[in-house]
Amino acid sequence: MNYSEVLNYITEKNKLGSLPGISAIKELLRRLGNPENKVKALHIAGTNGKGSIMAYVESVLILHGLKVGRYISPAVFGYREKWQINREYISEEKCADIISLVADQVNEMVSAGFRSPTSFEIETAAAFVYFAEEKCDYMLIECGMGGMGDATNVIDSAEIRTLASISYDHMQFLGNTLSQITQEKLGIVRPDETLVSYPQCEEVRGVIDKDAEEKGYNVIYPDTGSLRILEKSIKGSTFSYKGKEYNIAMPGEYQVLNALTAIEVLSHIQGLSLGYDEIYKGVAETVWKGRMSIASEKPLFVVDGAHNRDAWERLSETLKDCFGNKKYIFILGVLADKEYESMLDSLVPIMKKVYTVTTSSSRALGGDVLAELVADRGVEAHFIDGDNYYDRAVDAALDAAYDTDDIIVACGTLSFGGKVMRAVSDNRHNIVLHDPEFIERLKEIDEAEKERRFCRHGLDHLVSVARIGALIAADEGLKISRDKIYATALLHDIGRWSQLEQESDHSEAGALYAEKILRRAGYSEEDISEITHAIRCHGEDTERENSLAWLLYKADKMSRSCFNCDVYEECFWDEDKKNKNIKY
Repeated sequence: MNYSEVLNYITEKNKLGSLPGISAIKELLRRLGNPENKVKALHIAGTNGKGSIMAYVESVLILHGLKVGRYISPAVFGYREKWQINREYISEEKCADIISLVADQVNEMVSAGFRSPTSFEIETAAAFVYFAEEKCDYMLIECGMGGMGDATNVIDSAEIRTLASISYDHMQFLGNTLSQITQEKLGIVRPDETLVSYPQCEEVRGVIDKDAEEKGYNVIYPDTGSLRILEKSIKGSTFSYKGKEYNIAMPGEYQVLNALTAIEVLSHIQGLSLGYDEIYKGVAETVWKGRMSIASEKPLFVVDGAHNRDAWERLSETLKDCFGNKKYIFILGVLADKEYESMLDSLVPIMKKVYTVTTSSSRALGGDVLAELVADRGVEAHFIDGDNYYDRAVDAALDAAYDTDDIIVACGTLSFGGKVMRAVSDNRHNIVLHDPEFIERLKEIDEAEKERRFCRHGLDHLVSVARIGALIAADEGLKISRDKIYATALLHDIGRWSQLEQESDHSEAGALYAEKILRRAGYSEEDISEITHAIRCHGEDTERENSLAWLLYKADKMSRSCFNCDVYEECFWDEDKKNKNIKY
């Protein structure tokens, strides 16, 4: 199979749903040579926080120079995200090769009378094969939903088992009480192993301690008595633990507790000597996209993967900690098999306005139903339907927040959060367009050029460069995103007629202004570096062909209507630079 055929194959296997037991995947792995036991494993179960805890652990292990495989589910930003080595997604070719290998064994199993493994079982087997083939030092394996009956529960002996925060979720599969849910999650732990657990509530901790005594394994909890939170904001927290200071970039007290859990995991991996400096740096640099992620700073747009009652309550607490009694613009999309009414009740007190969508999941609750439930609770609600509904929901929320101090929050499911972040990313150039400093710089340019007879550098010119740049990129087949082209074009002349230009040329001044504006709009440091470089050198045709800088230079020159200029003869441009014909 090629990669496209793999996606179709998995889509077909998705129709099997979730099937109880691990007998099918054990048979599949036996036929594959039991790759699950060939790489040292860190295995985690839990309700909320599995991804964050493993992200902290992964960051430190990579910093230590190790090759680290990671298997997650569900994917948030794309199918290949499920399988990563040192944060790099599996390639399409490798994914196709491994799924094809697994699929051959699936076909033989079915022919021999076994039931077909589900899509999750196939993907889990593929993870073990991939990490074994690539000779990873460690693999970080996250349970999909439960524990005892989860497809990942086939690892005979893990280096560390970990239990994230336990709360109510998937009750139709795991039980209706915290005790039942905890017991199911603890099914991953074997006798004589070590379990590191998040600081659980009293009921859950009682179940863990009893299970550990009966099975004979060691339990380690973070020492919350030695925790001191020194500072917290929407950009993270600073805390002291066991007398040592740490910084994390993910906000919320629960993320501090996730970090403590990860620190204990790292401290108890046998044969691995990690210094404080490594753990400090790795934890500080950890980012887990879609979990209290800041998509833009002006307006502030926060995207969180919160998808159950406990997670929404934590989201509410974190927002109150950071911003007090403020109310927020929300974008919501939830699943019908969640406790969505109680979830809403936890956020209604901090809602100002809500935009709802029907997520792309087959399990989605109708956005119209969700909007009606919000409105019944006295909050203005709008259901966004039709084509490109994620983009239009983001547009609507941003339009409502421009020129205000309103904050936008999107939450509902992990995959929903990923789609919202993608929609914000596609719209970042409009965030630039509405940035207060950008608007102020444009006013300066318009005032300075009101008597100018030659080409002006106001918004009409900037938009023209943006559109021409997008057309050139399409013609040349350049893989440069439209929002990056538009942001570069909008900002390339922003340094003209400013105080900064008195100390340097307008390109350098523009790059300095652009850096701040781009960061507020949510552009990555890599994007900012590329865009500001293009701005700095857009006056000369010196850059590598098909680069963003080359594209800006070409679009800037082609935007000028020299063929219809009243002061053509007076223009100081060289003749070979004048735009005498229409191409775009």
